[in-house]
Amino acid sequence: MMKSKLILVEGIPGSGKSTFAERIAAYYTGRGLTADLYTEGGYHPADLAWNAYIPAGDLDRVLAPFRSFRDEIEANTRREDGFAILSYTQVPSGTPAFFKAMEEHEIYDGRIPFPRFREILSKRWYSFGKEAAEKDAVTVFECAFLQNQINELMLIRLAEIETMKRYFQELLLTVLPLSPVLVYLAQSDVGETVARAAAQRVSGDNSWIDGFICYMENTPYGKKHGIRGFDGVIRVLEERQKAELEIIRSLPVPGIVLENSCYDWEDLWEELVSKLLQVYSV
Repeated sequence: MMKSKLILVEGIPGSGKSTFAERIAAYYTGRGLTADLYTEGGYHPADLAWNAYIPAGDLDRVLAPFRSFRDEIEANTRREDGFAILSYTQVPSGTPAFFKAMEEHEIYDGRIPFPRFREILSKRWYSFGKEAAEKDAVTVFECAFLQNQINELMLIRLAEIETMKRYFQELLLTVLPLSPVLVYLAQSDVGETVARAAAQRVSGDNSWIDGFICYMENTPYGKKHGIRGFDGVIRVLEERQKAELEIIRSLPVPGIVLENSCYDWEDLWEELVSKLLQVYSV
């Protein structure tokens, strides 16, 4: 049987991706193996969500207003191929102007032409795959393959389903030597799932769901379809989940879809291990 060196964990917000990705990584380390886990928000070897992508020659100019916490910025900056990749959400600046400035240097949300967007990510996924193939380790990605990029294609670029299928098929080819497997946590009641996540993701006066609704309403997709409020967001996520499941069926690798509406982690874990053993040596 093949041995997978890349596990992709996907699902809508609140589906349990983080919890499950952590458990998968712990499963490998518990067996004495090396597992590299990458969750949403920090530096990522393949994706660029929540990271500023700044030409190295422009870095000093862009960061000039933020000299007071330059050490913290430097600690969260990596340089690759003439660009600085700055994981700005990891910088404890407490300065809204900094986060706003860094957002402008992301490649997501339609900020760069789509051919360039595709070129950048394809190159990074290929480079990651080449390096990972040489390592004696498994890598676990949370939401890096589908979620961030389908938001870009579906909500920002208004791509049709066949266009999205081709995009993800081509992207997956860059890491095919790793024998990747995609684990998808499906939700039968999207509204309940998001409501649960909204109740948990509140910090002081900051509510995740308020910002999420505002974002959805103001995307090209949201404007085109008249998306408003919580119910509108649920309709979008239902369509996104439907599209993701169709994309998964079109991919040249095993896609393990797990119904996770009950959040029964033990039963879900047993189901995953059983299905993994059918196609991979884990």
